[in-house]
Amino acid sequence: MAKLRRLARGADAPFRAAVAGGEPTPLEAYGEELAEAEAVVVEPGTDRLRAVPVGAPAPSAFTAFLDGIQRSTVALYHGPVPIVYAYAAAVVRTRRARRMATLAGAGADGLRTRYQEEREGVFFPFRLVEPAAVAAAGVAAVALRDTSPPDGEPLPLFPPALYARAAQAVNRWRESLEGALADRWCREAEEGWLLVDGSLTLTKELAAAPRAVGVIKSHRTRFFDGDDARTLLALEVGERSSIFQPKTRSFTPVYSWYLRLRSPAGRDALWGLVRVEAAATAATLERADEISRWLLAETAPLSLPDKRWDRLLYPIRDCEEYLRTRAPNI
Repeated sequence: MAKLRRLARGADAPFRAAVAGGEPTPLEAYGEELAEAEAVVVEPGTDRLRAVPVGAPAPSAFTAFLDGIQRSTVALYHGPVPIVYAYAAAVVRTRRARRMATLAGAGADGLRTRYQEEREGVFFPFRLVEPAAVAAAGVAAVALRDTSPPDGEPLPLFPPALYARAAQAVNRWRESLEGALADRWCREAEEGWLLVDGSLTLTKELAAAPRAVGVIKSHRTRFFDGDDARTLLALEVGERSSIFQPKTRSFTPVYSWYLRLRSPAGRDALWGLVRVEAAATAATLERADEISRWLLAETAPLSLPDKRWDRLLYPIRDCEEYLRTRAPNI
C-alpha cells in the first residue's frame, strides 16, 4: 500500500491518491448480487421441503476449521481507473482439549508447515493501465492482477463496473487461498472432520470430501419459493429442511440443507438460519441429522460481540480473529 502511494507524489504524477479528504473506498460493497438457482429435493420419501427435527445437540466431531479474510480498497486512480490494493489470508485452525491452534503438517520437504496462507495484490485492468506504470512503485510482477475481461469482450470505462470487476477478482483470489488449504487438508488429514466457513465448492476435491462440511451464513441465492420457502423460513431452532441438491453445481455437486441454529422468535425470518453443504453421497443422506447436531453444539460459546453471532460458529470466529491480528491496516 505504501509503495503504491509513492506513485501519486508530484503535481505531474499520472496517478492520484484515492484518499483526498475522505476515507479509502472499500470494495466489499461491490460484486455481491442476489441470485436465483434451481434445486431438487433428494431426501428419500419426499419431493418437497419439510421440517425435520434433528434432536438435541451432540458432542461435535469437527476437529479442524477453515476460514479466510480479505481487505481491499482503492489505493490510487489513474485518470478515472481505480487501482485496487487487496490483502487476503486463509487458515485452518485445529481444536484439541478445547484449545484452538493453527494446524500444522509435513510439507513436501518433510518439514512442519502451518496451514496458513496470506497474499497482497494490486488489481486493475491491464487494458486501461500499463502494468509497468504500477510496477514502477516496486510492486512485484506476481502481485499485479489483471481485471480485464477475456479478449473480445468490451471493457466499459465506467467506474462502478470497474469496482465490481475488481471486487469479484479479489473474492476469487481469496477463495483460491482457501481452496488450496482445503485441498491440502483433504490430502493429508487421516482422521477428523473439517468445518468450512462457506461453500464446499471451492474445489472439486473439497466438494467430494467425505469428512468436510460447509456452512453458508449469507443468503444471497434463492433456491425455493412458494410453499417450500415458507417451510424453510418457518424452521424452528433444532430443525433442518429436507436435503436438496443445488443444480448450479454441475462440476462440484454437493448436497445441502437449511438448519436453524437459534430461535427466530421476535426476529427476522433469517435469524439463526444457515445453509449446510456436504458431499453428494448416500452417507450424507444418512448422517444429515448427526451433522446438524454437531453444528448445534458449535453454537456455544457465543460469538459475541460479532454482529453475526446468530450464525457465526465460535471456532470460525476464532479463525477470523486470528487472521485479523495479522492483517495490515489499510
